[in-house]
Amino acid sequence: MRRAVLLGLVFLVVSAGCTAVPFGTDTHQQPESRNATVLDVVDGDTIDVELADGSQDTVRLLGIDTPEVHADITSGEFEGVPDTEAGQACLRAVGTNASAVVTERLPGSEIRLEFDPVSDRRGGYDRLLAYVYHNETNLNYWLVERGYARVYDTEFTKADTFYAAESAAQAANRGVWNCSTLSEGA
Repeated sequence: MRRAVLLGLVFLVVSAGCTAVPFGTDTHQQPESRNATVLDVVDGDTIDVELADGSQDTVRLLGIDTPEVHADITSGEFEGVPDTEAGQACLRAVGTNASAVVTERLPGSEIRLEFDPVSDRRGGYDRLLAYVYHNETNLNYWLVERGYARVYDTEFTKADTFYAAESAAQAANRGVWNCSTLSEGA
């Protein structure tokens, strides 16, 4: 009797670990997301939003960096752009264009914020870090693809895709990458 109980217990333990996951089942967690309304565009990679619960927050677009429009520009952050007045002026113009493009698309719009499971939820300035989806387009990726932004060197799940888009923008001299065509002496 004791042996039968022991064998039954062993069978239960072994079979419990053999539960199959149905084919095609996604074992990855769905990223957390929240709906929001865009209140204001701070610059090309930062927006102010009102969340569905009525609270307001500032969102930094995860994984990207557009040239500054409200602060000094560091050319060295944009590979190949000369650290000259011409290089900085070119970057400032691209930053202004990035802000204008985001401003013409987002204010008053409903968006979806998607949080990355491997990234911090908030950045150094206590801004939410998120992918911003507008009409199902990932705005973060869209800005990199068109050369309005570089990929920010941090850990996030879409990094490989973003780096591929950045490489294509560099090869085509789009946006910030056109600034790298300026001569060092300019």
